[in-house]
Amino acid sequence: MINLNGQNTIAPGIISAFATYEGDSALKKSQDTMNVYVNGDFIGDKVLIAQGDGGLNAVKDYLLNKGFSDFKYKVDGNNIIINAGDDICDEIKDHLKVYLNIR
Repeated sequence: MINLNGQNTIAPGIISAFATYEGDSALKKSQDTMNVYVNGDFIGDKVLIAQGDGGLNAVKDYLLNKGFSDFKYKVDGNNIIINAGDDICDEIKDHLKVYLNIR
């Protein structure tokens, strides 16, 4: 049996896998993901691994570290929207495809 706190009353101390948490929505959840788009094209998902991984700015920081600076970066809900000029768009897409697959 499971009580309202998500604890198993048959085996106290064991928390049910079915327990839900309605607490602070700002806390990172185990599988938070962001959809990444470049000039309207879906590139992949950025999984937010840990609270110290750069979070919403990790993709932006990655691009800046790779030498890209002429792009616009916007977070809208669970979407990261990047707009870049046609001259660097394909290169940004290629870098992000690799980055998102290894992260």
